[in-house]
Amino acid sequence: DQNFGIQIAALEQSAEEMKIYKANAGIGPEIDLNANYRTTKNNVQQKFLDGREVDRWGRTINPNADISLNMTLYDGGRMQATYKGLKLQGEFSEIESKLIIQSTLVEVMVTYFDIVRQKQTVSYLNSIIKYYNERLKITEERWQVGKGSKIDFLQSKTDLNGQLSELTRAENNLKNAKVVLNGLLNRHPSETFETEESDRDPAIYELAKLEDQAMNNNRDILLMQKSLEISLKEEKQVSAARLPRVFVNGSVGYSYNDTNTGFLANSRNLAGSLGLTASWNLFDGHHRKNQVAISRIKTQVIKKERESLEFQIINDLTFAYNQYQTDKDLLQFEEQNKEIAEENLSISLEKFRLGGSSILVLSEAQRAYDVALNRLVNSEYNVKLSELNMMRLSGSLVE
Repeated sequence: DQNFGIQIAALEQSAEEMKIYKANAGIGPEIDLNANYRTTKNNVQQKFLDGREVDRWGRTINPNADISLNMTLYDGGRMQATYKGLKLQGEFSEIESKLIIQSTLVEVMVTYFDIVRQKQTVSYLNSIIKYYNERLKITEERWQVGKGSKIDFLQSKTDLNGQLSELTRAENNLKNAKVVLNGLLNRHPSETFETEESDRDPAIYELAKLEDQAMNNNRDILLMQKSLEISLKEEKQVSAARLPRVFVNGSVGYSYNDTNTGFLANSRNLAGSLGLTASWNLFDGHHRKNQVAISRIKTQVIKKERESLEFQIINDLTFAYNQYQTDKDLLQFEEQNKEIAEENLSISLEKFRLGGSSILVLSEAQRAYDVALNRLVNSEYNVKLSELNMMRLSGSLVE
């Protein structure tokens, strides 16, 4: 509702739809009303054979008006092809508008998923920092009572500060991701909101069904198909120029003349006319013939481009499907790794507390848990992105 790009696309689509009317294709009569009023002043000097002479200033008043009609009865089908072409242009604009909506929705969803990822990153950093605080507490107590090394305490402090720095960066990334989404939604950058995390398992898709959907619903393919239909109509328009044309024209006019300088004092005239005009170009140096040939070649080019696009979409969709399947498998592995790393860290921390393990072993367990959490969050994000890419390519993102 609020995105500027979508609003502009809607206005442009409305403008294209307003062009769809018969008169814009030359169908229907054209009626003009013409009127003028003229007056003249002149000096008349006349000598007649019977000896009379006239020498005076005179005036003439001459108003007239007429209504004219012009209409094309037949032009080889050019008008009808043009009108259908206008309709196709409107449909083309509608698909373009949906492409812009789709592109914006993809951008919104990617940003939203990124916010979820950053939020999860902040959450896991807070959880792991608890282990670093516990490690720092243990090393400090050992150092204070003389059972441990100050080096262990300082290393623990350094590692904790490193995690706190990561947390600060993650919190800032989360804020900035929200600013980006607010911008896409045309809201104030500081407006606060919370995302909802989906708990559903990744959906199951069939590649064959996705391919069928893509052939019928992919916006890029639909746009190319509409371009082909428009080209075919333009080809008919060009071909129509080689056929004869028939026009009807008529008019009804009234004129009045009033003067005091001639033999007639005034005169009135009311007249009407109706006629047919036919024309057929017999030779123009093969200009129209060449234009038809060029138009047909353009149509063939669009057909090849459509075939190439369909081939590319199927390739991209297959790639996206394979990536989605891989990302789902990786997500299962990362969930298992996270549980294993967390259990390993708990055991290592307890052994370190009891003096049965070194700080190096605990550090390695902390690092492994940190990596596992980070990979899990990114894996969940990758599944969402690969699924979104499949929906976009199959044309199921925008109805």
